[in-house]
Amino acid sequence: ACAPANCALATVVNSLDPGRLPRYGSNKSAVVQGAGLLGIYAVAWLKKRVGFESVYCLDVHPGRLKTAEKFGAIPLLVKGGDEDRLERASLIRERFPRGVDVAVEMTGARQVLSEGIQLLRNGGHYAFAGMVHPDSQLSSLTGEDIIRKCLTIRGAHNYTPWNLEEAVKFLNEFKEELPFESVLSPSSYNLSSIEAAMTEAKAGDHCRVVVDCRL
Repeated sequence: ACAPANCALATVVNSLDPGRLPRYGSNKSAVVQGAGLLGIYAVAWLKKRVGFESVYCLDVHPGRLKTAEKFGAIPLLVKGGDEDRLERASLIRERFPRGVDVAVEMTGARQVLSEGIQLLRNGGHYAFAGMVHPDSQLSSLTGEDIIRKCLTIRGAHNYTPWNLEEAVKFLNEFKEELPFESVLSPSSYNLSSIEAAMTEAKAGDHCRVVVDCRL
């Protein structure tokens, strides 16, 4: 349960540094795009460390959304298509008519950009951490989108030593309250079974599949 602090959780700590979130407004609502390990940790961090009231989590994988829910997320299944997107927007804006304070991109999929922008309130903050690959040109974003809504967009790649320190403190502080072990596969593999571990990882049911070199 401690191993993913190195990379995943520390990156979330960097990306969602409370001092960089919106200066004005209630800062009570967020949308996390993606229920992989980064997305799930983002939900936990926003709820427990930053104190957000409502954190929606969007993903195409029902199993991972169930895990995100354990960390405090309001799960929203992405089925695809404009009608589905409009339904999600309607549901979120029913509770937050002006839009959410923060959107968090943890999917690596550039097509989520327009939805994140649309869901943000004026003066909102968009945190980018998942789109670390060449196929990430933001062709759907215009300067007008950013200027008229007075948005802040911040990219965060990896983390600093003090972000890792904060991540370890977070794990320790909430180890009894949050099910950190639920992001891991229930069984471990030894190195001779690495192919089976890779097969399970590709299925996507668990955020991290455990390989124990001691076995």
